[in-house]
Amino acid sequence: MRTKKHTLRNKIIIWALGFALILALVVAAVSFSLSLQYLKKNQQQSALTNIQLLGNEIDDDIRVAMTFANWICLDSTLGGYLLNVENYYDTNEKAGRRLSVTTWDHLNNEYNIVGIRDIVNRTIVSTPSGDQYLQSLSGGDTQSVADISHKIMESEHFSELLNGKGYTWIGPIQNPLMNSGNELIIPIIKSVQSASSYEMIGWIYMDIPVSRLTSKIKSFNMEEDEALFITFSEGNTFKFDGENLVRADKQGDVISYILPNSGWEISYLPSAKALQNRMNYYGLVIFMIVQIIVLAGALLSVILHKTITGPVSQIVDRLDLIGAGDFSRDEKIEWDNELGDIGTGINNLAANVSALMEKRLLDEKAKQDLEYRVLQSQINPHFLYNTLNTIKWMATIQGSDGIADMSTALSRLMKNIAKGTENLITLRDEFALVDDYFTIMKYRYGGTISLEYITDDEALLDKKINRFSLQPIVENAIFHGIEPKGTSGKIVIHTYQKEDKLMIEVTDNGIGMSEETIKSVLNGESNTSTEFFKQVGTYNVNQRIKYTFGEAYGIEITSKLGEYTTMRFVLPMDYEEDKK
Repeated sequence: MRTKKHTLRNKIIIWALGFALILALVVAAVSFSLSLQYLKKNQQQSALTNIQLLGNEIDDDIRVAMTFANWICLDSTLGGYLLNVENYYDTNEKAGRRLSVTTWDHLNNEYNIVGIRDIVNRTIVSTPSGDQYLQSLSGGDTQSVADISHKIMESEHFSELLNGKGYTWIGPIQNPLMNSGNELIIPIIKSVQSASSYEMIGWIYMDIPVSRLTSKIKSFNMEEDEALFITFSEGNTFKFDGENLVRADKQGDVISYILPNSGWEISYLPSAKALQNRMNYYGLVIFMIVQIIVLAGALLSVILHKTITGPVSQIVDRLDLIGAGDFSRDEKIEWDNELGDIGTGINNLAANVSALMEKRLLDEKAKQDLEYRVLQSQINPHFLYNTLNTIKWMATIQGSDGIADMSTALSRLMKNIAKGTENLITLRDEFALVDDYFTIMKYRYGGTISLEYITDDEALLDKKINRFSLQPIVENAIFHGIEPKGTSGKIVIHTYQKEDKLMIEVTDNGIGMSEETIKSVLNGESNTSTEFFKQVGTYNVNQRIKYTFGEAYGIEITSKLGEYTTMRFVLPMDYEEDKK
C-alpha cells in the first residue's frame, strides 16, 4: 500500500505540473500566434492605408493627364485641325499657318487651364504622317526639338503604345527627345480617331517625368529592409531605390494596391525587423505569463498531494475490487467529508449494481418465457365450441366423410398445439399446421374458400419460421377479409427468395384495408379476437418475429380496399437459433 500511495502522489504531482506546463505551452502558442497575426494584420493595414494615400495621390496626376488626352481626342477644333491641316498647307500655306496658330492657341489655353502643366512636360498633337503637329510645353528646362514628331515616331515603343487598347503603360524609359542626359519619362501615346468613321486622323504624345513620381514616393518613409514596387503592366515592374525607379521583380510577402484610374499596382514590402522588435516585446510578456502558470501548477500539485492523495488511493483500491466483482460494502471509505460522500456513493452503487444485475437476469428470463407462452399458447375456447358444433351439424345432416376429415384435422392441430413450446419450426411443418386449420375452415364455409401454395423453390420449405405464425394470418384473412365480403374467397401463400431474405406473402381477395387500418394493425392498436388464438393477431406475430430475428425483419402489409390484402413476411434465409 505504501508504494501505491507514493505512486499516486507522484502521479498527482506529474499530472498537475504536466497540466500546468501544457496549459502554459498552449497559452504561449496561442498567444504568440494571435499576437503575430495581430501585429502582421496591423502592420499590413497600416501599410495598405499608407500606400493607398500615396497611390491615390499619384493616380490623381495620372487621371488629370488621361483626362486631358481624352479631351484632345474628343475636341472638334483639334479634330478639324488634324483632318484639314495638310490639305491647307498643300493648297494655301498661309491658310495652313493660320489654322495651326488658331488651333495651337486653343490647345495651349486648355493646357494652362486644367493644370496639366505641372504634371506633363510636353504635349504633342500630330497628324498620322508627323508632317504637321502642335506642341505645348510646360516651360522650365523643357526645350523644343527640331523634327520632334518624326523622332517620336522613330522611338522604340511608339508602335506598341499607339496600337494598344486604351492606355498602354510600359513604365519609365529614356526621353527620346533628349540628345544627352538620363532623363526618365513615362510616355503616353494615343491615337486620335475620326468621330464619323473611327479612322485614325492623328496621334497624341505626352511625357510624364519620373521625377514627378519619385518626389511623391520620397515622402513615403521607409525602413532599410522595406521596399516599394510599381507595376505599370504585366512584366513592367520597377522598384524605388531611394532616388529612381529601377526594373525589378516583386519579392517577399508584399501588400498591393491597384490605382483605380491608371490600373497601376503599388506593392509595399513591410519591415520584418520592425515586426520582429514588436514580437520580442510580446514574447517577453508571454514568457512571464507562462512562468506564472507553471508556478500555479506546482502550488496546485502540493495542495492536491496534501489533501486528497490518501483518500483517493483508498477509493481507487475499492473501485479495483468492484471491477473484479467484489460488491461487498467497505465502511473504511465512508469519511466525514466530500470524499466520504463519494465513498458512500460507491458502496451504494456497488450494492445497487449487484441487485440490479440479479433482477435483470431474472426479469429477462421471465419476460421471454412469458412472451413465448402467451404468444404461442392462448387457446380460445370459442374455436373448440364452434368446431364441435360444426362436426355435430355435419354428423346429423350430411352423414359424409367430411366428419372424419375434420376430426382428423382437429386432432392433429390440437396435438401440435399441445406438444412443447418450441419457437422455430420448418416452413414445411408450419404449412402442415395451416393445412389442418384450413381443412376445418373449408368444411365450415361449405367449400366457398380455397387455399393455394406457390413455392418458387422446394428447398425454401426447410427454412425456419416462428411456430404458429401463418395460422393467425390465414385466420384473419378468412374472418376479417373474405367473410365480410360475402362471396367466395381465395387465399394464396407465395414463398420466394429476395436477395438474402425469405419472403412469404399471404394474399386474400377480401375487402382490403385502409392505410389507417394497416397502421393500427402493425402498431397493436386493433383489438380483434380470432377464433383460434385470442388476440394473437398480426401485431403479436410481427413482434415474435422481431424478438427472434431482429428489428430488420417482420411483417409488411399492402392492400387495396375492395380488392385484396397481402401480409408479407420478411425472414432471414439462414438462421441458427443458438446465435441468439
